[in-house]
Amino acid sequence: MLHLIHPALPRIAALEPRRLRHDALVAAAAVVALALAVNGTVSATLATAAENAAAQPQVQQFVAASALPSSDSAAASATESDAAALAAGTAPAAAPVAREDFTVDVRPPLMYPVGAGAPIGSSFGLRPSTCAACPSVHKGVDWTPGYGTPVVAMADGVVTLIGDPGSALGTHLEISHVVDGRAVTSVYAHLIAGSIPWALGDRVRVGDVVGNVGATGVTVGAHLHFELRVDGVTIDPVPWLRANGAQ
Repeated sequence: MLHLIHPALPRIAALEPRRLRHDALVAAAAVVALALAVNGTVSATLATAAENAAAQPQVQQFVAASALPSSDSAAASATESDAAALAAGTAPAAAPVAREDFTVDVRPPLMYPVGAGAPIGSSFGLRPSTCAACPSVHKGVDWTPGYGTPVVAMADGVVTLIGDPGSALGTHLEISHVVDGRAVTSVYAHLIAGSIPWALGDRVRVGDVVGNVGATGVTVGAHLHFELRVDGVTIDPVPWLRANGAQ
């Protein structure tokens, strides 16, 4: 096998066997040392590369908003903001939600036409006649809140009659309602001419303005004459409104 190391070794072995053994040992030692050195260098290189790979930060690339089509600018901005928030350890801010404005309109079932505290000029029933054409049996109640005061619908209903200023009740209207399953008609009289904003058949809601206090028809002053008929029978409006929780 000596010829595999060097062609001249067989001849040298025959002439100088001691020198050959010495040189062979030196060569073998050199080969082993070289192998160990090479192996250590490779291991150190691999270890260094592994450490560098572990320490190398992971880079994320984001496309700038200016590089996107105009329609995608908002989406790019939102992506970058979310990434910055995550990098800072905070949750991305939620995008504001646009909402339409709305109003909640809650009304009571029944309302006094000119308010619960309006003064009463004449009550329901028998009364002294206040004028030659004024009846002594009063079929309603007269409230005197002042000329021009808005008059509102007592409850939800449908306009069933509109009277002209030349009648005894002057400018007035009637509204038909259903209250607790019963047919109820409310009458609003002596209103200012032209103040009724409704027409026959219109649906109104409780609290809708139906006119303004005036002095049309047979009257001695500005007031609201208010009548109430339940199942066709004329009744005193004041205790009925009170008993039914009008506001």
